[in-house]
Amino acid sequence: MPGCPYCSEDIDPCVLGASGFTIVACSRCMNPYVIEGESTSTVPGASDIRLLTREGSIGEGLLRATPKAIQELPVLPEISTRIMQLLRDPESTVKDIAETIRQDQAIAVKILQLANSALYGGLSTISNLDAACARLGTRTVANAVQAVANGNLYVTGHKEFRDLMRNYWVHAVATAHCANHIATVIAEPRGDALFVAGLIHDVGAVVLLDIIASTRKGALGQLHNSPKLVNEVLAGYSHLVGLHVVHHWKLPPLFAVTTYFHHSPDLVTSDELRTAAHVVCLADAVAEASGFGVDDGSPSLVTHQSAKYLGLSDIKLAVMRADLEDAIKPILAIAGP
Repeated sequence: MPGCPYCSEDIDPCVLGASGFTIVACSRCMNPYVIEGESTSTVPGASDIRLLTREGSIGEGLLRATPKAIQELPVLPEISTRIMQLLRDPESTVKDIAETIRQDQAIAVKILQLANSALYGGLSTISNLDAACARLGTRTVANAVQAVANGNLYVTGHKEFRDLMRNYWVHAVATAHCANHIATVIAEPRGDALFVAGLIHDVGAVVLLDIIASTRKGALGQLHNSPKLVNEVLAGYSHLVGLHVVHHWKLPPLFAVTTYFHHSPDLVTSDELRTAAHVVCLADAVAEASGFGVDDGSPSLVTHQSAKYLGLSDIKLAVMRADLEDAIKPILAIAGP
């Protein structure tokens, strides 16, 4: 199989096992490219990133700093992967999930807090993890674990970006909830994976903010005085940097596709993965339109491409939006910055 269409770098062996369509981030030239079957090709409409980031520019500084910044990211917790595996196993039970959670005391405490929260609390206080998992149900427990496990990604020690990072976290949780909800409505069986995809779809922005906050000199230093320019940088580079994060974590193709293509799902040629990309794309838009966006934008859902693709009516979207704030409040109370 040919390598990167830009620099001929060999394909990472962990990607070679993927069947069908996937998107890859080259570790040498930093460009994204598509693998489809036995061939590789450039992403439609994309230019060589090296031609767009001249030496000394903001883009060049960001891409040069990205590999080191990704290495310094918290490792994706093993419990996150383990929970997804349990949900895909028809033989697993709530007790199996509870036993997995019990191995991480910090997460176990958070699950107990959630089970005793105003939304889920019963007539009596629960102090036993098995009982907490039984009260919450498999899906709620799994989503809560994923939120707690991934929440540390959105913690920053840089005060100037603390509020923005918090906004990204709230948006991530809202998007994850909406993705899971949409999956249920359209009978998509990968709701657990799509919840995680929603949590990490903007992870590239997290890396970029840490790079910007840590750099005071050169072209990147200019960003500290221009919130508008920061937003432009995040919009232009976060999907590519996020793709590099997903490959660093060695996550399956679904996460690579939803992270890179969640604003352009029609570019995905695999029907299965295109559906996943549309789910995250619509979930992102619903969260933003409901007031859980990173900026003040409010996209129209009436004519949204992904709503049409997934066959979701205005009424179904309205129902999802109606309880969004109440649904994510307990998760935000136990997870994240």
